[in-house]
Amino acid sequence: MAQLTKAPDLRLSVAATLPPEVTVLLLSEVDVIARRMTRHILAGISLPDSRFRTLGYFRTVTAACRDALRTFVRLLRDGRGLRAGDLERLGSMGAQQAELDVPLELVFGAYRLAARVLWDEVIGQPAILNDVPPSTVIGLTSTVLEYFDEISAAVGGAYLETRERLLRQRDRDRDRILQRLLAGDASAELRRTAVSAELTLLPPYTVVACSAPTIEAERLLEETWRAEGAHLIGDEPGLWIALVPEARNLVRLCAEVGPVTFGVGPVATTLDAVAPSAQQARRALEVGRRLYPDRSVHTDAEVGVFAALADDHDAMRTFIDRVLGPLAVGTPNRRLELVATLEALLDSRSIGEAAERLGVHRHTVVYRIARLRQLGVDADDPEQRHQLWLALRCARLLEDQPATAPPDGSRGAG
Repeated sequence: MAQLTKAPDLRLSVAATLPPEVTVLLLSEVDVIARRMTRHILAGISLPDSRFRTLGYFRTVTAACRDALRTFVRLLRDGRGLRAGDLERLGSMGAQQAELDVPLELVFGAYRLAARVLWDEVIGQPAILNDVPPSTVIGLTSTVLEYFDEISAAVGGAYLETRERLLRQRDRDRDRILQRLLAGDASAELRRTAVSAELTLLPPYTVVACSAPTIEAERLLEETWRAEGAHLIGDEPGLWIALVPEARNLVRLCAEVGPVTFGVGPVATTLDAVAPSAQQARRALEVGRRLYPDRSVHTDAEVGVFAALADDHDAMRTFIDRVLGPLAVGTPNRRLELVATLEALLDSRSIGEAAERLGVHRHTVVYRIARLRQLGVDADDPEQRHQLWLALRCARLLEDQPATAPPDGSRGAG
C-alpha cells in the first residue's frame, strides 16, 4: 500500500519554557502589558487619518495585543505550540484592518513593534532580573520570532483575502451605479451612492460605444482607458460604453487599442446628458460600421443623420428602388459589378482611381460607365450623383435587415 504523505505540522516546537513564577506574573499583568503594547504601536506608526485615533480603535488594538500575549504565554507555559484555531483567530485582525482600509505595510509595521515590546516584557525584563536563566533566553527569543512569523503570515493572508473580496464588491457596486446612470438615473440619491462607493462622477464626458471583438481587445481597452480616468460599463457581450473625461486625447486613446471599433456620441456636459449621449454613441457605432466598415472610429455628428433614415426601412427601400432600380437587370454578378463600379466612381476623384479601387483596368471602368448610362444612371450628373450616393448608403444600412411585410401579410414578387 502506498504510504500516505503526512501533512506538515504547523505548530511551533518550543525548546524552552518560562519559569512558573514568571508565567503567573505575566498572566496577572496581561491587561497592563497589552495597553503598553498598544501605546507603542500607535506612537510608532503613522496611521492614515483621524478614524484611527479614537478610543474605539485603541480598544480594538488592545484586544488583539491581549489575545496575542495570552496565547504566547500559554504556548511558553505548556510547550505544546499553537493550537487549532489560534492562527485563524489571531489572523482575523488582518481582515479587520483591511475593512478599515489600513495599508498592509502599516499592519506589518505594527506587528514588528509588538514583537519588540513582547520580547522586552516576556524575556528581556525577566532576564535582567535573573528570573530567566541565560541558557533559556536564546530558546525563548527564537520562539518569539517564530511565533510572530506565523502570526504575520496569518494576518497577511486574512488581510489580502478580505481586501480582494472588498475590491470585488466595490467594483460590483460601481458597475451597478454606472448601469443606472446609463439607464437615465442621474438622481441625487445616485450621486450620494456614488460618493459612498468612492466613484467620482465629474462631467463633461465624451461618451463612446466600444466594440471589442476579442477578450484580449477588451482587456487592453480596460487597462488603457481606465488608466486615463475613463469609466467603462459593460453594455452587452463585446460592447462597452466609456465615459472619457473631455480633456483626454480621444484620437490617441482609440489608436492605442487595436482592433476595437468606436462610436462617439456628443459630449455629456451633465450627468443627465449621459444616457442620451450613450444612445447616440451606440447608434453611431451601429450605423458607422455599416456605412464605413473599413473605419474604426465613427462619430454621431458624421453618421447620425443616416440613423434617422434607418428608422424607416420601408421608406428607404422605396427610395433605393427608385434611384437604383435601373441596375436590377442581368445576372446577379453583373448587377454587383455595376453597383461596385458606381460606388467606386462616387468615392473617387477620377476613372483611374476608381479602377485602382476595383482592381480592374481603366478601360473596364470606361465600358461599365457606358453601360450605366445606357440604363439611365449618370454618375457625372450633379443631381443624380447626390441621389446615387445617398441610395448606396441607404442600401448598406439595409444589409441584413428583414423586409417589412405589407399589412395583408403578402410580399411583392421578385
